[in-house]
Amino acid sequence: MSTWTEKLHLPEDRKKLFRVIPILLTAGLLVYYCVHPGMYSADGDVSIWRSVRTYEIALLSAALIFLWLETNELSERLNRILSWAWFAIAPFAVYFSLLYLNADKYNIDFFALDKIALVLTFVFLYLVQGILYGLTGSIRFSVIIYAVAIAAIGIINCFVISFRGMAISATDLFSIGTAAAVASEYTYTLDWYMVMEILFTLLICTISLKLRGGRMMPLAARGVFLALVAVLAGGYYYLCGKTTFLEDHDIRSEGFTHQLRYKKYDMIFTTLTTCFYLVVDKPEGYSLEAVQEIAAEYVTSEDGADVSGDDSSDADAADASGDADVSGTADTETATSDDDTDATPNLIVIMNESWADYTDIGNGLELSEDYMPFIRSLTENTIKGTAYSSVFGGNTPNSEYEFLTGNTMAFLPTSSVGFNLFVRGNLPSLASQLGSLGYYTLAMHPYRGTNYRRNIVYPQIGFDTYYTRDDFDYPYKIRNYISDETLFDRIIVEYEENLDSGNPLFSYNVTIQNHGGYYSSNTKNLDMEIEVLNTEFSTTRAEIYVNLVKATDDAFKQLIEYFEEVKEPTIIVMFGDHQPDIGDGAYEYLLGGTEDDLTGEALMEKYKVPFIIWANYDIEEETIEATSLNYLYSIMADRLGLSMTGYQEYLLDLSEEIPVINSIGYWGADGVFYELDDEDSPYYELVNDYNILEYNDIFGGDNRYYEFFTLDGTSE
Repeated sequence: MSTWTEKLHLPEDRKKLFRVIPILLTAGLLVYYCVHPGMYSADGDVSIWRSVRTYEIALLSAALIFLWLETNELSERLNRILSWAWFAIAPFAVYFSLLYLNADKYNIDFFALDKIALVLTFVFLYLVQGILYGLTGSIRFSVIIYAVAIAAIGIINCFVISFRGMAISATDLFSIGTAAAVASEYTYTLDWYMVMEILFTLLICTISLKLRGGRMMPLAARGVFLALVAVLAGGYYYLCGKTTFLEDHDIRSEGFTHQLRYKKYDMIFTTLTTCFYLVVDKPEGYSLEAVQEIAAEYVTSEDGADVSGDDSSDADAADASGDADVSGTADTETATSDDDTDATPNLIVIMNESWADYTDIGNGLELSEDYMPFIRSLTENTIKGTAYSSVFGGNTPNSEYEFLTGNTMAFLPTSSVGFNLFVRGNLPSLASQLGSLGYYTLAMHPYRGTNYRRNIVYPQIGFDTYYTRDDFDYPYKIRNYISDETLFDRIIVEYEENLDSGNPLFSYNVTIQNHGGYYSSNTKNLDMEIEVLNTEFSTTRAEIYVNLVKATDDAFKQLIEYFEEVKEPTIIVMFGDHQPDIGDGAYEYLLGGTEDDLTGEALMEKYKVPFIIWANYDIEEETIEATSLNYLYSIMADRLGLSMTGYQEYLLDLSEEIPVINSIGYWGADGVFYELDDEDSPYYELVNDYNILEYNDIFGGDNRYYEFFTLDGTSE
């Protein structure tokens, strides 16, 4: 009876290779286990021969090698029976293999899992297996494909959680390119559970290959079978994604830290449910008439000739087209004296990667010295405060999206990326707004230009020019990233080169220096003078991080000192995009417990970021205790007399009633924290009104209320 390699018509040398590769891989995993004492001494300082794990992995490896080498001499009929039996059993093998990987890590008790979610999980696995069988016509390959895929996702997910503090979700599919781009910046170490997951998956694949009864169905039969499975899959999606079935049974996966729900729904179903939240439903009462009614007091004329209510902008600006590609010869003069600093000062915005103040988060870090001495020393002509972002540990563009558009991620799918999903065509933004006033709009990010579609999104939201790391010659790097010092120096160069144009500059910058990957083996060019004095957790990540921010502080000092001598009125804004993940132990100390123990309000501590607004001319000093990134420009424009659209004026007024709103919830002016869907909140109608306006901005298309969202009232 022919073997599977013979059926593939492989030459003898290749048959041997197919036999040797799995054996070598198994042996390699055994060696890896032996040279990593942390695997077998996890429960105490024991020798390799006294660890139960040693005998577990040895027996599994021996069984795997024996099975691989053993020849299948069973009859064709018995092979066929066993193949279909394996087809029925394989989803359980795949499931429990993944459960072994995750159970201990995320405190999953199989018998405590939600029963409905568990049934839906297995239905999903059978549907996937059925679709693959219909496509391949082979039991063995359908099982192998999804067994390997699920194991790979499970292992990748463990790494992702360790790097950014939140699990993978459906929206990460839109950021695969970005993830691949930054993957090389991290250090990867397999743990015991990952090694066992690989071995279990090898065992599943070996059993699949050994059974010879999975004959291909005739093409017509496969088509019918595939169509039937597709119908069932469509019904599955409709039940879970288009009805209230999951909500009716209190099954949901909201928030960014999806791993918190693994112990109730397991990883597979928790991740799957994120697919059902990609669609944005219309808010209650949405219509163009409702949009116009809410916005009425912020639109002063039918043709939108003056929607900002601000007399400080040039008259010519009202006639500007609002196109993203604004000519450098717009009839707008740069303000040069204290009398007109409220007109068109240069605006430099720095969204600083992972910038956070850990002395002001929960219990706070104890440091040997201050890591932001210069920034804290700034008081004159300075507005400082705390803002709340909607992301933690990653998804940086969501903070950009909130600041540049005024839209909040609170109304958008959980863990989605605004740049990837919600910039459709030319979206009104701060860049297009300032471009219509004659500003030269420049964006710089000294990293890969394609990350999060910035190369596509930036032109769509109004930037004239976008510089990436490819545009920085001989940059100074800290670790493997272009330093803040290099970027800030380039800001100065671009400012000086723009002077002759006679147009004000809007320089928007996203840093990269402080990006995650805080490893003691990677501190090149980083001065490690500051120590974290806490003893309650491992301080390696935190210590590298605070010294990175000290380098930012030094670079920011040089930038401010340069613009102190500049005559042209200039405003510099810097804010953090999100907090980095400096380790679960650090956050348990800072917040006083695990996320399981925290209320939504307590969890907000993980979303605090600092901001600073400085001007080289006289402005009133202020400290703003709490706001959110969607409000930040409106607040700054109000204090400094900058132009505002009707939408930005609306947001300014809304911030008086709802000072903070993000993806976790919001605080009302009464000081009470509310969940986003709390219908008993006295601010529920205000929140829904905001949702209606934002929905029109993103999805309004030809019905977008341009008089409200732009200065000139026209589409792009």
